[in-house]
Amino acid sequence: MLLCSIFTLVVGIGSVIAQEEERRFQKDIDAFEADRVENNIPEGAVLCVGSSSMRMWGNRIERDLAPLTVVARGFGGSKFSDVLHFFDELVAVYKPRAILVYEGDNDVGSGMSPEAVFGDFMEFRKRVEELDPEIRIYVIGVKPSLVRWNLRGEIAVTNHLIETACKKDPKLTFIDVAEFLLDDSGKPRAGIFLDDGLHLNNVGYHLWAAAVSLKIVPAESKFEAQ
Repeated sequence: MLLCSIFTLVVGIGSVIAQEEERRFQKDIDAFEADRVENNIPEGAVLCVGSSSMRMWGNRIERDLAPLTVVARGFGGSKFSDVLHFFDELVAVYKPRAILVYEGDNDVGSGMSPEAVFGDFMEFRKRVEELDPEIRIYVIGVKPSLVRWNLRGEIAVTNHLIETACKKDPKLTFIDVAEFLLDDSGKPRAGIFLDDGLHLNNVGYHLWAAAVSLKIVPAESKFEAQ
């Protein structure tokens, strides 16, 4: 009886937390939808979704990925599971030709195993394929950071699992930003993070953008409307 009560309590707490997360992100989703309607956001663009690293890139992403037509839809604190939860409003409604995604950072940071993160990524891949099998997905690997340096092993395994899957799927491309953000000793470069030790500053985004644009711009430029 006691075990049943404890189980019920744990499930109840988990449900409350999930509902709180959903409400928190709902504000972002509602703002995205208002922007889509009011500003006639085009279909067939490169949809850029992800957590705060994607969101904070938003003020320069169009310039960094020019001449691509991009739609920035980063929402801070998100995980792959959140993108899945809001898939219809966040992804499907835009009818993208390609998706640039950055998730996994908060997933690993919250204690998820690399295998669990990979499982959510593959579910995301499945949902995209069901939406339109021709959509190309560019996956930015989880970046190294000062505050999560103790999780570098888990991050490395997560990236390896995703990169391996990308090599087997012609619609998937893995983008390794770590090689641009690490110094010659294999540690995060100095002077590329904000004071929180997690998010990139302008110097860091210059390196991040170089890594991403090197892969996605040549591949997607030929699909731009003439």
